[in-house]
Order: sequence, then C-alpha cells, then structure tokens
Amino acid sequence: MSNPDKRRAAKFSAVVTVVIVVIGAGVAGLASTARAEIKLATADGWEVTSDGRTNAFVSHVFGDNRPAGLESLNWVGFNEASSKGHFDADNKLRRTRIRSGYVPTTLAFNFRSEVSRSLKLWGRVELGIQIANQKPTEIGDTTWMEPRAAFLDLSGPWGSVRGGRDLGLFGRSNLFLNYELGHAYGVGFPCSYEVTFGGSCGHVGFGIIWPDFKAQLTYSTPKFADRLQISVGMFDPRSFPPSEWYWTPAPRLESEAVLTLGEGGRFGLKVWVNAFYQRLGTTQSVDIRDAAGMDTGKDELRNFAQDLSAVGGGVKADLGPFKIGAAGHRGKGMDGFMLLSFNPVALSLGPVPNQEKKFRTVTAFLVQAAYYLGANWLSVGFGRTMLDLVEGDYPAGAIGPPPQLREQTGVSLGVYRRIAQHVVVGIDYFRASYGFDARLVANPSGGAPRAEEPSQVVHAINGGLTLEW
Repeated sequence: MSNPDKRRAAKFSAVVTVVIVVIGAGVAGLASTARAEIKLATADGWEVTSDGRTNAFVSHVFGDNRPAGLESLNWVGFNEASSKGHFDADNKLRRTRIRSGYVPTTLAFNFRSEVSRSLKLWGRVELGIQIANQKPTEIGDTTWMEPRAAFLDLSGPWGSVRGGRDLGLFGRSNLFLNYELGHAYGVGFPCSYEVTFGGSCGHVGFGIIWPDFKAQLTYSTPKFADRLQISVGMFDPRSFPPSEWYWTPAPRLESEAVLTLGEGGRFGLKVWVNAFYQRLGTTQSVDIRDAAGMDTGKDELRNFAQDLSAVGGGVKADLGPFKIGAAGHRGKGMDGFMLLSFNPVALSLGPVPNQEKKFRTVTAFLVQAAYYLGANWLSVGFGRTMLDLVEGDYPAGAIGPPPQLREQTGVSLGVYRRIAQHVVVGIDYFRASYGFDARLVANPSGGAPRAEEPSQVVHAINGGLTLEW
C-alpha cells in the first residue's frame, strides 16, 4: 500500500471509530422504553426517580474477511480494522469480547412536577456505560461513558413539547420493534469487535436504521381518541465529511404518526409511519467554460445542494403469547446503519468530483417475531438492507474497482429466560451476510479480464445476563 493509500486508510479508520460511537453508543437510550422507575425522593412538588440496567455478554464472532479491495473502506462489509493481524492465514475472522449488550449499562434520573392541571414538567438525564475497554490493546480506564438523553418535556391536554437531546423520530418505532421482540436482552450483530463503545447493533444495518440521539425541538399531539399520536420536530442537521458536504442551511425535519389499538391488553395492534427531510450542500471550485464549452483555465466557487428524504413505517401485533411485527424504510441520505454516517457508500463511489456525487437510495425491511411461554421466550428475525446503484458509481465494465456493496442480510435467533423479577439470561445468534455486485478484475496470466462475485458471511454467538430496574 502506498503512503497516500496508508494515510487515507488511517484517516478512514479514525472516521469509522466515530461512526461506531454514534451507532453503538446511542443504543443506551433504549433502556428508557421499558424502564420501571424507582422512586427516590419527593420535595417541593417534585418527584425524583431512577431507572436503568447493567449487563455483561460473551460475544464470539467468526466468518469471512471482507473481500479484497475494501482495505480503505472499513465500514463496507464487516472488519473495521485494516491490519492483517485481525484475520488468520485462511483469511478468516475469529474474535471474542466481553462486552455490554444491545443496550449497555445505563443510569437515568427523572424529575417530574405537576405545575397545574394543564402543565406537567419532566426532565431526564441519562448516562451510558460500556463495560469493555474501547480497544483490547489499551490498558487502563479507557471504556466508553457518555450522557445520552438530556431533555425537558412540557405536557398537558394540548400535547407536549420536548427540547433537548433524545432519539430521532425517523426510524424510532422501527428500532423499538427490534428492541421489544428481538434484542432487548441480547446482542445480535455486535457492530464491531476492535473498537467497542456503547451498545451493539441488533438488527441495525440489517433491516432497520439507527435513529440517533440528536438535539431537537419536538411537538407531540395528545392521543386522539386514545389511539393516534403525531409528532413533528426540528433536529440538529448532520453534514457528510467524507465528500466535504458541510452546508446545512436549515434544521432536519422529522415526523412520526403512531396508531395503537388494544394497548395494555392481551391483544393489541400498533401501526406507525415516519419520515425525515434535510437539505445538504457543498461549495466547490469548478472550471469556467466559454460559450463553446471550452475550458477557460479559470475556476470559481459554486454552491451545490441535494434534498435528502426517506419514509418508513411498520406494524406490530400482540396475539396473546405470540407477537409479530414488520418494519421498513426507503430513501436517500443514509447507509445501511444511520442517517448521514461517515460511510462513503452513502454517496456514489466512482471517480467523479464531489459536487457530482449523488446520494444513493436505500431500502430496508425487518420481520421480527417472539413467542412467550411463562418466564421464557423465543425470538426470531429476518432483515435486509439494499443499496441502489446511483449516478457516479463505477461503470459496470470498469476493471478493478472496489466491490460495490448492494445488500446486507441478517438472520437472528434468541432464547431468553427471566429468572427473577429484574434479571434476564439470554443467548442469541446472528448471521450477517454481505452481497456485492459482480466485478471485472485483471487476469494475472493475461488475456481477458475475469468476473468475480465477492461475498462475505459472518456469524456472532452471544450469551449473558441483564439486571434492570
């Protein structure tokens, strides 16, 4: 690898670390969806409570290394490290970590006060902790610890307004489906093995997207007829550093509508729709051409922008001991894992100037089911994320480009048992497979280029226990 290639690989490895922080660390906030708060104190009209969890899992990962040609695109396929020391002589991966689960250790405090019949106050501050060191090569207190949710919520008969840091609306209920029926007490896809921050991915990247914790101002209506609630919000927008798309002229807009029927009973139905929109731009120097289209040798700065948007939704049915649901989304401005990550696959990958790159369309779906028998339950899931080809990608006849990722498929299975009111023991399995477009590679013996179809399959087996309060 040449020095420029090494620098690019090192730079991207650092960027990948940030991606893992955002995806993995963020899952900490999911604990709030199923909290059973402990009352701590009351004073001057305020009630203070706490909720959280702590857990530990053995996570063993084994399978294929990424296809050749992806050494500088660490987040495409599985293996976030560029060093050859991370795979064996047969080009296989095999790593074990002791880590936190889909939701890591969390500790949250809630502050509530009822000012009047028409105004209630709620403040929440939540901390997330990963039990593993960020890297197994580091010694000392280098684990991840970070505040996640931090918001003020004002509510009344007129609805509620939330200001602060909390989960986004786009993809939120899709994620809750995986949490509630899949990996609330497991690991699923571990996200990474070398750099370990917050929670794992579960099915994120394989049928659902991570909604992310972001600064926001969000309004939610009261529940119409105790059934329908609509939320809309302005969110801190995100840029896209890999291709220097930094211009964010307005907040990101997100919304979600949720319809619940039979909530709280043995049988119930939940249906939801969510969406987002953001405008993102870049300023680039471009050649000035004359009336005949000839290059004048001069250039000027020009603004370029793209409108990014997506729509998602899903349904979940509670049928006594059997629960099943499906969710999906389609849009552009994301990779398989999150909105505007640091993954260059979100934009076209061909040799075109940054301003000519296009954000690709991504489609994903997840089917999740669980069956409960007393204190035991079984969970199964199947999810797939598909990435469209887009203008500016390498042409089909190009020789030797990096493998073009087209889909990520995940199959999950988990068995769990609640052995006490607050303790859950579980073991789960996740099969992650990556599909790539066929490509032409140079024939080392001469003659016509040969076609190859790269692929990668990785398995994860995870087991551990969770204490929640």
